[in-house]
Amino acid sequence: MDYTFSRTPRLIFGSGTFSRIPALVAEYQAFVGMHAGLSEGSEGGPAILVRGGSSISSTAQHVYLLDALKAAGLAVLEFACEGEPSPTFVDGSVLESVNAMQGQNASQVVVVSVGGGSAMDAGKAVAAMLPLAVAVRERGKSPFSVTDYLEGVGTKTPPGASCFHIAVPTTAGTGSEATKNAVISQVGEKGFKKSLRHEGYVPSVAVVDGDLALSCPRSVTAASGLDALTQLLEAWFSPLASPLTDAWCESGVTHFARSFTQVLSDPGNSGARSGMAFAAYLSGVGLANAGLGSVHALASPVGGHFPVPHGVVCGLLLEPAMRLNARLLAIEAATDSPRASVTQAILLKMARAGAILAGSVPGGVRQGLSVAAWKWPDLAAPLLESLAAYTEIAGLPRMGGYGVRQEDLDGLAAKASTKTNPVPLTPSDYRELLARAL
Repeated sequence: MDYTFSRTPRLIFGSGTFSRIPALVAEYQAFVGMHAGLSEGSEGGPAILVRGGSSISSTAQHVYLLDALKAAGLAVLEFACEGEPSPTFVDGSVLESVNAMQGQNASQVVVVSVGGGSAMDAGKAVAAMLPLAVAVRERGKSPFSVTDYLEGVGTKTPPGASCFHIAVPTTAGTGSEATKNAVISQVGEKGFKKSLRHEGYVPSVAVVDGDLALSCPRSVTAASGLDALTQLLEAWFSPLASPLTDAWCESGVTHFARSFTQVLSDPGNSGARSGMAFAAYLSGVGLANAGLGSVHALASPVGGHFPVPHGVVCGLLLEPAMRLNARLLAIEAATDSPRASVTQAILLKMARAGAILAGSVPGGVRQGLSVAAWKWPDLAAPLLESLAAYTEIAGLPRMGGYGVRQEDLDGLAAKASTKTNPVPLTPSDYRELLARAL
């Protein structure tokens, strides 16, 4: 029963809460001014807006936010993150921000990230790197790159200082608004997809307004939603799961079950959008505290080498990965090994997840037997049938359409690794999963 639980951001949740962002910025600016001894009306630091692509820039919310920040007397720097954030994007945004600060302290800066997981990760990285860049400027040290601080790539430990950061998701998928890591990608032959991670990088405030996803395309809604479900299930079934993460993840799966098919068939349903936004937020809290499993172990190398959207990778791999895990868990659960009780407990969680999800898909299986009447290999059956149905409903494109070939699978499988999958997997296991998604 020993466990720790990472901090979460101040959460402002609900329809229309996007309109509260200017007040949050003003509140923070007043707080900084008071503690810095600045007189009322003194110029604060700039507001840095990191957003996704054209989908947000063409909305009324974007115009409202820019006008409100400028009306408050703030200089606004705006950076558009097209796709997943690269080291070049982060480094360039930080340099431009430092040049515009005119000697101001990083504590005077507010970063607002608005968009999908990539935009929020970009905002998280900019907010984290800006204090370092200011220190470099003041001390005349050599320039640096965010790459220096990435897990498995860089050699430096992130110090954890960050600007005040308001994270605002416009899709319901990654839960990045609740996590302590920013995923930075460099696509190509020597590509990578690695995290900048520290407890200090959890956003200061998460503004979760499901209405921001009302115009989200069906393809993005489907892929993002399955990403959220993947994170909820992998964290729930993780060997590092705790009673707290179990409660958060089960609640997230319940909201997903109530909302996912609704937002696909009725995208203007505000209640369903809020349900998905809540499920995604809970998935972020779950992964931050219990880790992720085999699906995300493969999503990292695939995303580092090919332009496959993260949610597409997760959606394609979710059912085959859970099927493989369930099969291996059932084998161990029937033995007298010291881990048998652990694997049995995970299978019972799978049964619980299946019971929640099974009634939410057209033609879904209904669990008619009590858990005690099931055999270990059968416990995951409702879950697996539901996941297969969700994948079919989502209609995701295959990875082959993004350039992934049979000859690439061995190399990608060799790079997959995770300590928080419920059972150990081999490179051949990972290759089998990739082949199912090709």
